[in-house]
Amino acid sequence: MAFKLTVTFLLLVSLALASCRSAPRIVGGEEASAHEFPYQISLQWVYNEPGKETMHFCGGSLLDEFHVLTAAHCKLSLSAKGYIEVVAAEHDTSVTEGSEQRRMVESFTIHENYDEGVGPNDIAVIRVTEQFNLNDKVAPVQLPKALEEFEGEAMLSGWGSVSTTQFPSYPDVLRKASLPLVSYKECRRVWGPGPLAETNVCAGPADGSKSACSADSGGPLVKQVGDQNIQVGVVSWGAIPCGQPNRPTVFVSVPHFVDWIEEQCRQ
Repeated sequence: MAFKLTVTFLLLVSLALASCRSAPRIVGGEEASAHEFPYQISLQWVYNEPGKETMHFCGGSLLDEFHVLTAAHCKLSLSAKGYIEVVAAEHDTSVTEGSEQRRMVESFTIHENYDEGVGPNDIAVIRVTEQFNLNDKVAPVQLPKALEEFEGEAMLSGWGSVSTTQFPSYPDVLRKASLPLVSYKECRRVWGPGPLAETNVCAGPADGSKSACSADSGGPLVKQVGDQNIQVGVVSWGAIPCGQPNRPTVFVSVPHFVDWIEEQCRQ
């Protein structure tokens, strides 16, 4: 069954935290220009162990000075082993460039109807303890209108695995890929029975040549309309290995959750 091919990309987070960073490109994508996407956020795990490197594990998008949109399955608990940092103006995770803004998590609110694992409502809003300073490298994404529909291409960005095998391989530099949006009817047809819901949106070419992968989770799918960058989706789940034919990436559809997102930002 098709569903047996799927996992939430979070299931590879443990591999992401342990893997060496060595990859030439994202699956079907290309390297982004420095700070090309000022709304892009990197969620990084900071180890409470001297000498152990901080690691990117999920993406996100900046909503305003205090709030970040991501996937619910990206929530990792504070522990003796480490904690989450929310990083804006990141580009190359292997170096400190001086533009990065690092913040601690004040709250990580997941949607009340998310039931863990692969499934609908995989969306969350993070509030940071100290506001981000907005500038040409750090700026919010625009939210769509409630239930707004989009077609054509949309831009995925992230530091996700570039591997088309079960073993992830992660780049240091932010990557991007333009993906064709896929209708719900077509996405349901190619995925078959499984956890796809009408509150999801799918994107990716039929030949599988472009795809999100592990560590892209929580990252933004954005449609440029004029001079506006409107967020269409949040990376949720897909096929492993990544980049398979007739297995478009599944995102949470942001237009279905605009009211919920705005409510979290008011709190």
